[in-house]
Amino acid sequence: MAKQTGIIKLKGTIGRISFYKTGDGHLAREKGGVDKSRIQNDTAFQRTRENGSEFGRAGKGGKVLRNAIRVLLQNAKDKRVVSRLTKDLVAIVKTDAVNERGLRNLQDGKLSLLEGF
Repeated sequence: MAKQTGIIKLKGTIGRISFYKTGDGHLAREKGGVDKSRIQNDTAFQRTRENGSEFGRAGKGGKVLRNAIRVLLQNAKDKRVVSRLTKDLVAIVKTDAVNERGLRNLQDGKLSLLEGF
């Protein structure tokens, strides 16, 4: 990831390079990757689809949980609560022994892994 150090800070896209601002400063990256339709249909990307499905379930579960404790999160000093929570929820999804890969969910995982969060 490239970091912008000049006087002029850019936001947006020029050609295949995207410029954006994060908490870490002004950054730039080149666009790349595989076409969306290939990921959705190619058998070589079956594992990618499974991982994305499980990550999506963890993300949706995290949203429900964050909405439930929104008042507590308003005073949180940690700006990375969402990413830390999602990481823990993905780990919980992976502990689901009932459903097969790609269909695993939070309800059948070990929710006790959230203790101490």
